[in-house]
Amino acid sequence: SMLESIFVVALFLLYMLLWKVKKIQQKRVTGINPEVMGESTSNVQQFMSHFTNFLTVYAAIVILIHATNFQWESLFSRYPLLSSSKVDVMGFFVGLFGLSICLYAQIKMGSSWRVGIDEKVKTQLITTGLYKFVRNPTYLGLFLLNMGVWLIWPTWTVFLLNILFILFLEIQVRCEEDYLSVVHGTEYREYKKRTKRYVPFIY
Repeated sequence: SMLESIFVVALFLLYMLLWKVKKIQQKRVTGINPEVMGESTSNVQQFMSHFTNFLTVYAAIVILIHATNFQWESLFSRYPLLSSSKVDVMGFFVGLFGLSICLYAQIKMGSSWRVGIDEKVKTQLITTGLYKFVRNPTYLGLFLLNMGVWLIWPTWTVFLLNILFILFLEIQVRCEEDYLSVVHGTEYREYKKRTKRYVPFIY
């Protein structure tokens, strides 16, 4: 429906805006471009940078296909149990909540915020606020954003996007944690012991 498309496009544009504003603001204040993933000397990070671009293009194509109500076999068919305007509204608010957590994380991290692993600058370790309970609130926020989109469009293609995104997070988060263990040593390892990766008290 038209409402579904409006919800998803609004979430996608808010996501793009959030990252763009943070990037511009941080570059202006610190002179550092926070998007460092593509500049990494690591082959894994280079691959993850390409994978990020692939996921963004995939998401844009999925939005376009769903918005035009194109059908092919059952790839773009909505799961009947979740196809209602109530679930659409719920999905939109789950997505907004996810973006709010991302915004909080961006503000809380200040000039330490990066997209990828910064091999040139030793960033400050943030362990207060929400970071006291969970090490990666940005990733939790992004997962909730994707979950929200799936509730609005409960189809196989959006479900696949979520699976690919979870795989991406699971690889990237381990790379970041290994790097932080090297850079911050005992301080980070102690922090890692007392906090969870994404969901407070659970995982």
